[in-house]
Amino acid sequence: MQAIRFANIIIWFLTPVLLFRFLYNYVQNDRIFISFLSAILCALFPIGILMGTTAQPEPIFSILILLFIITSSKEKYLISSFILSAACLMRYEAWAVLAVVFILYLSESIKRKRIISGGRILNIILPALFITAWALLRLPFDGMPFGFLFQTQQFASDALKESNSFQGGFFKIIKDLFHYPVIIPALFTGLNIIFIPFGIKNLYRNNKLFLFSGAGILAFITFSWMMKSNLGLNRHFVSLIPVYSVLAAYGILNVIKYFEERNILSNLNIRKSLPAVILLLCAGYLVMWLYIWQTDNKDGYPERKSAIEFFKTIEDGKTIFCNDAVFEILSGLEMERFNHVWMENNPAAYTTIKRAADKEGFIYIITSEDKIHNVKSLGKIIYTSPINNKTGMTVLIMKVESKTQ
Repeated sequence: MQAIRFANIIIWFLTPVLLFRFLYNYVQNDRIFISFLSAILCALFPIGILMGTTAQPEPIFSILILLFIITSSKEKYLISSFILSAACLMRYEAWAVLAVVFILYLSESIKRKRIISGGRILNIILPALFITAWALLRLPFDGMPFGFLFQTQQFASDALKESNSFQGGFFKIIKDLFHYPVIIPALFTGLNIIFIPFGIKNLYRNNKLFLFSGAGILAFITFSWMMKSNLGLNRHFVSLIPVYSVLAAYGILNVIKYFEERNILSNLNIRKSLPAVILLLCAGYLVMWLYIWQTDNKDGYPERKSAIEFFKTIEDGKTIFCNDAVFEILSGLEMERFNHVWMENNPAAYTTIKRAADKEGFIYIITSEDKIHNVKSLGKIIYTSPINNKTGMTVLIMKVESKTQ
């Protein structure tokens, strides 16, 4: 996990650098302004910095999408096809990019009255083949084609205790509809969100692929959130940070030009003062969020640490059924010891755990109060951690003994 975290630090450092380099070589007018401001806005985005210190896949996915845009824009279609294929195997949002790319290439082909070129076809076929291969490899485990998609949707719906946004009425629909396009970027960048609409036209003219790829990801995560197929987490926005940064930069430039043409606030040198104010606001938001996250996390996970200390007193090499990744990581135990069968709303977990206990004599379950209901009758709870006052979280340790011995 630490190796991935260090890799993510480097990757997120490189993302604004790559964005600057790409825009500097690609943008025709005001290239220094757009490339520099876009890169700085990207670098200062708080949720990007936070995720860049974790072992989550979003920073890697984000740079893959950016690399796909760069290589496709340079017509290096073989490389871009493999990059998009890797992205499609990493996160479902890339499937939306694939769909958007196909629609974009098809519309341009129809407009020019000629077939899609061989290189562009590769951008579509190769990722589709990788997705199909993955689905076929998963078939024996899922029992149906693309069964893992339904499992993901079921998991999210169960965790959220709702199946879609339409159950909550008009205001719930509006709130969830704007969750990713407006609320999250506004939450982390404040006033910058107002410049986004003013930059859409410029990015459309300069790089349709960049704009539509971002729009595809945004539409996908928004629809998934409204259908409760994802958990609405802030981190899903990370792959949109580069495109939002470019849109904001173009929007700021257009507002400056509007002021300059009408001689508004001319005594303030708006071309220098407005970007400076915006960057100061971004830096302020970044400091604020870093302080909030540091304060929230300074106590760590006392309930997990307490459970780990207890578990060390009974350590005996038996299998541990665990749905708590934090416990697993902090425990320092061999990863092979842990079985990750999902216990909540999974009738098959009861049989799986019972068989393991019969085979080994006894095993352990590490879980929380809300996930133990289906398997509670299997054994005896031997430890209950103190409650984490911030999260209300409690860790339970259950011992399940064989009924056949």
